[in-house]
Amino acid sequence: MKSNIEILPDSEVSDEVAGAEAHNIRVRVDAQNQDVYLECSSREALYELGKALLAEALYGNGQTEFYTLGQEEKRLVVNGVRLTGDSSRVFVFTSKS
Repeated sequence: MKSNIEILPDSEVSDEVAGAEAHNIRVRVDAQNQDVYLECSSREALYELGKALLAEALYGNGQTEFYTLGQEEKRLVVNGVRLTGDSSRVFVFTSKS
């Protein structure tokens, strides 16, 4: 994992995260108090989420979505992030100012 990064509009997810399903994030909402938990399996998973959010802030169109996508029982990286199968989807909206 790098300690300094350059955010580009077409940044690729790291080979480490792309190649290992062990790097994932589970998003869950506590139904009782409405708290949102981001349970990152590794610092690399959290790092890629941070990169994806920074790219959206710098170059995005005002909205992005993170969701679970599987193929042949494997979880895939979507918008730079791999969510677990039981994860809630995440929607991020920003004004263009």
